[in-house]
Amino acid sequence: MAPPLAVPEPGWTPVQPFPSLDANSFLVANPSGESVRIAYFRRPESAVLYAKAWFGRETQGPPGHVHGGAIAAVLDEAMGGACWMNGHRTVAAKISVSFLQMLKLEADTTVEARIERVDGRKIYLRATLTGAEAQPIAEADGLFIVLREEALEKI
Repeated sequence: MAPPLAVPEPGWTPVQPFPSLDANSFLVANPSGESVRIAYFRRPESAVLYAKAWFGRETQGPPGHVHGGAIAAVLDEAMGGACWMNGHRTVAAKISVSFLQMLKLEADTTVEARIERVDGRKIYLRATLTGAEAQPIAEADGLFIVLREEALEKI
């Protein structure tokens, strides 16, 4: 059974980092599915985006474990969410993921994504995915590019 994702850690408040997510989004809060379920949070006055993520049976890669692509997708979206939440309208240009250990299906995880630095239109980020015992599962570095106004108007 999936965890209650909407229950924040102490000091966290729910947040929707993107202007809209609809049912056609690749990753979206899915309260009854067996894929990825994710809920976003922040602390007041903090630029860090937090999330609780759960990976269901449909994310299986190695038997009984989560596919690395599902983990990478969650880290990618969290880094993008950290940008959008902080006023940077971006898309990913490059992400690099280090898988530190395998993650069993249906495990509770926490994601933390933060902006490391801003260099013009380039936003550099770092994200981590940890298990229920705070053990590191995966880490990601990302380069995101701020969209120009004409690109924003197309989406």
